[in-house]
Amino acid sequence: MERKYIFFDIDHTLVSHVGKSHIPPETREAVRLLREHGHVPAIATGRGAFLSRRVAEELGISLLVCANGAQIVNGEETLYSVPFPVQALESFLEVAARFPEYAAAIDERFLYTSSKNQEIKDYFNGQAGYPCVRPLEEMTGVLLCYLMLPPPLPEGSGLFSTPPEGVMLEPMSQFVEARAAGTSKWLGITRVLEHLGASVRDAITFGDGPNDVEMLRGAPMSVAVGSARDQAREAAKFLAGDIDEGGILRACQDLGLIPAQKGGMLYN
Repeated sequence: MERKYIFFDIDHTLVSHVGKSHIPPETREAVRLLREHGHVPAIATGRGAFLSRRVAEELGISLLVCANGAQIVNGEETLYSVPFPVQALESFLEVAARFPEYAAAIDERFLYTSSKNQEIKDYFNGQAGYPCVRPLEEMTGVLLCYLMLPPPLPEGSGLFSTPPEGVMLEPMSQFVEARAAGTSKWLGITRVLEHLGASVRDAITFGDGPNDVEMLRGAPMSVAVGSARDQAREAAKFLAGDIDEGGILRACQDLGLIPAQKGGMLYN
């Protein structure tokens, strides 16, 4: 098979959060075999690059579409970065003043928040591998802004309910994300493939959540993993088994990307 670029979401796709967060051993083997057979494993995630590198390094992955397409890196090189619109930062700070425990933002190296929750701080510092959590007042330009409350949002949510021009929203199950309009995982994937001189025909995507729907629908070959939300399952061309039961490995085998064993995929 000709070289393919396989873009994996991180949370609940590459990384299982069943019990202690971990990358299943079968997933590690799948990524190793993909590389061994001439393919390019990559990441497409809502996380910023600084929160993605530890997972990427564990798997030997250097190509990352991060921050839901607002940031693309290849190794230590930033290929593409779209900042959150400066004119909307004041609106974000107004919301943060109303919900100080629930507002956060990230740039290329740090997460900014007024939250006093030490467990949350410890989690993100651990993901980054250094003290990445900073006070919100130190924020200047950022990539993404968050309100860590599940939709529907309460009154006073400002731009997270009514985005100003240049801002788009990504509602997730436990929070709402705001970022620059014209960014998404799929647009980031198309940009990086163009940069590499590859075609979108060579893209394969794996995901599970609402922010994966566009890349699952857009890629000619796409896989929703076993725990995927309904929107992701409907958007994908294929459904894989549970990631903690070797679902990603079997999906890669069934798609002919690596040597096949007994199949384990259900087809849409």
